[in-house]
Amino acid sequence: MKTWVLTCPECGSAELIYETGMITGQKYRCLRCGYMGSFAVEREIEVIGDDVPEGHGRDRSGEHDA
Repeated sequence: MKTWVLTCPECGSAELIYETGMITGQKYRCLRCGYMGSFAVEREIEVIGDDVPEGHGRDRSGEHDA
């Protein structure tokens, strides 16, 4: 399965968080290198098995073993 992630244009880390928005436009902050700006690189990655990043996959909280 493939999914898209935002990455930092400075260090390439996927530890990018949405900082602010609205009138000023979107701004992101990198938790690894401290970059802050409106530019982020969107990359397609291959996800193997159930290793879907948190918030990107199906919700498994209601599942149980039968």
